[in-house]
Amino acid sequence: MRAVTMISAIVFIAITISAMALIYQTGMPIIQRMQSSAALDRMTSAFTDLDGAIQRVASEGNGSRRVFDLDTGEGRLSLDPDNDEISWQFDAENSVLRPRTARYLGNVVSGSNLEASLYEGVHGPGQAYIMENDHLRVYLRKLQPEQAYSTGELLLDVYQKDLSEWLPLDWLNISLDGQASSMSGTGHTEAERIGINLPRARVTALMDSSYANYSVSFTLESGADFITIEGDVL
Repeated sequence: MRAVTMISAIVFIAITISAMALIYQTGMPIIQRMQSSAALDRMTSAFTDLDGAIQRVASEGNGSRRVFDLDTGEGRLSLDPDNDEISWQFDAENSVLRPRTARYLGNVVSGSNLEASLYEGVHGPGQAYIMENDHLRVYLRKLQPEQAYSTGELLLDVYQKDLSEWLPLDWLNISLDGQASSMSGTGHTEAERIGINLPRARVTALMDSSYANYSVSFTLESGADFITIEGDVL
């Protein structure tokens, strides 16, 4: 009878330990996600207050100053004097934001995988939009409103940073329904958002051709080693 009691106790303990392990495994990701979300909200609030203090000092003229206490807690704080930027990076065990997303609160940006940038520059004979991340630098022609162009003139160059070389681009002609008349017309290119620390860089070309009006979007995602080209009939 004692043996039966001992076996029952062992089984009971084993079941209890298994149940506790199951609760731990399922509950910890939720707790970690809540902790990460709280840390993100706390730093977003702190950076909003810091931005307000900086703007007040700037409006008060030379000699104005403030003392601001910033507790970073977990994470890494860095300063970028070239871009007048203060950033805080936190590696969360469980994601609290969808990958490649951003939230904008005035000058404060919070997001996940903010590794892309988009800016204007000169490439070859003319103005260009430049999309960039850790792997690629993509040059797209900047077109003024109602400017005549063909789709083969949009993508100027692609530099592969990992290989340290320019990718061969013999030609890239974009057409609608395979119609040659859709490959040329008038229109312009526009950037979705100029800046650094973007979840993605996107430039859209609007085409008014004799065949149809449509748009072509070139997108470089953070962390991607390729560009995505999408079309849409207007």
